[in-house]
Amino acid sequence: MTSFIISAVVLILIAIIFIVPTLRKKNYAFSEEYDDLNIDIAKDRLKELKVQLDAGEISEQIYQQMHDELESTLALDLSKESKQESVLVKEKNMFSPVILAVSIPLMAAAIYYQLGDFEAATGSRIEATSIPAAEDRQQMTIEQAVRKLELRLAEQPENPEGWFMLAKTYMTMKHYHKAVEAYEKVISQVGEEPEVLLRYADALAMTEGGNLTGRAKPVVDKIIKLMPDNPSVLWMAGTAENQLGNYSQALIYWYRVRPMLTQEAGSLAQLDVLIKGAEGQLNGKEIAQLKQAAPVVETTGMASTEKAEIVVTVELDPALKDKVLATDTVFIFAKAMQGPPMPLAAVKQTVSALPLTVSLNDAMAMMPQMKLSNFDQVKISAVVSKSGQPGTQAGDLFAEVSPVNVKSQEKIKLIIDRVK
Repeated sequence: MTSFIISAVVLILIAIIFIVPTLRKKNYAFSEEYDDLNIDIAKDRLKELKVQLDAGEISEQIYQQMHDELESTLALDLSKESKQESVLVKEKNMFSPVILAVSIPLMAAAIYYQLGDFEAATGSRIEATSIPAAEDRQQMTIEQAVRKLELRLAEQPENPEGWFMLAKTYMTMKHYHKAVEAYEKVISQVGEEPEVLLRYADALAMTEGGNLTGRAKPVVDKIIKLMPDNPSVLWMAGTAENQLGNYSQALIYWYRVRPMLTQEAGSLAQLDVLIKGAEGQLNGKEIAQLKQAAPVVETTGMASTEKAEIVVTVELDPALKDKVLATDTVFIFAKAMQGPPMPLAAVKQTVSALPLTVSLNDAMAMMPQMKLSNFDQVKISAVVSKSGQPGTQAGDLFAEVSPVNVKSQEKIKLIIDRVK
């Protein structure tokens, strides 16, 4: 027993020799509050999309669009949730080695007294401590993170980006009724933006087992008027009419979307199956009339190749310098004038970097369909966020200019001079 205690003391002293110098150095601690949550959400959503694709519920084009969206959104979410600027840990004082040298042996002895077995030194067996399964710990972490986001939104409800993220999380977790409520919060704050309505219709349909003829139908009718040439909307509208038994109207939508899928063999094959099923409910004369009336859709304009770039210079009004810290987060956004709450392009920096010049372009798009080049005009804003989160809140400093012509290539100058 004596030799065991002496060995333990020696090992503790050796550990202190290695640990103390390391603790004396300057460290950088990073916050990764939602990284695991975002990764799990993306994985689960991708599996769900794959099942829907295999079942023929969505087209290959829609699957690929959502796949790309997941990748880009996940990358931006990870860069948002983890602090871009590390927090410098203060250097330990001169008494730290003494404190460690005394506390570590005492703590080790106390822990061993509670959990250990002195008979183990003589060869007796020690039962292992049970550790929860990794899945259980991870599941608890996800639930806690969602709960924390819910509490934050309860305190700061005027946050459409937060509600949008929460709604997507609920959809992944199959909490469809909660997702509907979250999307309604977004709509109440940003208006009936088509992209948000599209997700809202999907959530409504899922609360009714994927049925687009119930609560989702009026929303689908509204979206088709706002985005009459969007392939995803045309596909959804055709499916809704087909479920209602309105085969002629379903074919009108599907005939219109078909020329848009000439480069998507898988989606085209799925659509042809749907078209054939609807055509089987009509006679030859009706089908011929529908095909003759089908409009010719221009597909060249669906993905603009023209370069879109906005150069923005951001400065802080000298009169407000005493209201910020060098480590405060600065967000620079380009958002659609009449579009979803998600930025078309975004840059994250700190006050210490001001003044600075950045380039907002298509490479920063969060979703493939939400690029600068797809819009004629946008609004540009810069926000000094005291919380480190996107979205202007009370006490934040900001500047905004609109409308800005995307293709004019003019240089924008923002002076942050207002406090919310």
